[in-house]
Amino acid sequence: MKDSYDDMNFTPPALSRITAPTLIVYGDRDFLYPVEMAVEMYRAIPKSALWIVPNGGHGPVFLHAAPQFAQTTLAFFARRARHVNQHWKT
Repeated sequence: MKDSYDDMNFTPPALSRITAPTLIVYGDRDFLYPVEMAVEMYRAIPKSALWIVPNGGHGPVFLHAAPQFAQTTLAFFARRARHVNQHWKT
C-alpha cells in the first residue's frame, strides 16, 4: 500500500497484510467516519490495538487529548518492545 495511492478503500484482505504493530486511534464522535470503521480495521490488522478516544472528534489526538495520546502511544510501543525482547530470549 505504501507505493500506491490508487485505491484508498482499504479492504480487510489488504489491511491483513500489514505486519507492523499498529495503534488505531479513533474519536467516538468523529463526524466524518463512523467508529465501526476503526473496529473493522482493528479486526483486520493482525498486530493492532484500538484506542477509541471518549468524546473525541476527527483527529482526536490534538488539543486536550494530546498528552494522553503521547502516553498511550508510548505504552503501546513499550509493550511491543517487551514482547519482542521476550521472543528473542526464547
